[in-house]
Amino acid sequence: MTVEEIRSTVADFAAAARKAVDAGFAGVEVHAANGYLLHQFLAEGTNHRTDAYGGSVAHRIRFVVEVVQAVADEVGPDRVGVRLAPGLTVNGIEEGDTEDICPALVTALNDIGSAYLHIVFADPAQPLFQDIRKAWPRTLIANPVLGWGSPLPADGGRHAAERLLAAGADLISPGRPFLANPDLVERLRTGAPVNPVREEGLMYTGAARTAAPTTRTSRASRRPWPRRVRTDRL
Repeated sequence: MTVEEIRSTVADFAAAARKAVDAGFAGVEVHAANGYLLHQFLAEGTNHRTDAYGGSVAHRIRFVVEVVQAVADEVGPDRVGVRLAPGLTVNGIEEGDTEDICPALVTALNDIGSAYLHIVFADPAQPLFQDIRKAWPRTLIANPVLGWGSPLPADGGRHAAERLLAAGADLISPGRPFLANPDLVERLRTGAPVNPVREEGLMYTGAARTAAPTTRTSRASRRPWPRRVRTDRL
C-alpha cells in the first residue's frame, strides 16, 4: 500500500463507522486481529516497510492508531471498541515482538479513549494479559481459549470464562459455542449440556440444515433453519 492508499483506507474506516451508526448500530469494533490488514501492519513477519508505517514499534502501530483515531473522531470514542490478538499466529502472522508492541498499542488506544478492548484467545495465566488489564482502565472483553478446531469443552467454556473474570476481564465473548447454542447464556447459567459445533458447516451454507436445539426446543421437533431465536429471555 502506498501512503496515499493508507490515508484513503483510514478514511474508509471512518466512513464505514459513520454509516453503521447512522443505520442504528450503537457502536463499531475496529478489527486489528486474526491476521487481517491492521494486524499485518503490527507484525514484524508481514510488515517489511521502511517508511513511517514500518520498522520500529511506534511506526508499526501507526496505521492502527490512525484508523481508531479517525473512527473515534467520526462517531465518538465511546462508540468505538478495538479487537486485538496479542501473539496469535493464525493466517501466517508472526508478530515477533508482542511484548513490546502490545503495551505501546494499548497505551495509544487508551489516549484515544476507546470504549473497550476486546482480546481474543485471551489466556489469564499469561503475564501479557495481566499487563493489559493493569494498563487498560476501561472495559476489557476477553475471548476464552477453547481450542482451535477441536471439540468444545463439555461445559461450553464456562470454566475458561470464570478464569478470565477472576483475572480481571469485565465481559466474556464466546465464539464457536454460540453457533450451536443460541441459548448459550441460559445453558451456562443452569449447567445444561451444550450442543457440539458442526465443524463441517460453521456458517450454515449450502444445503438446508436444522436449527441447533435450545433448552426449550430439544424435546420438541426441530424446525428448518433459519428460524427466529428468542433472546429476550436469555
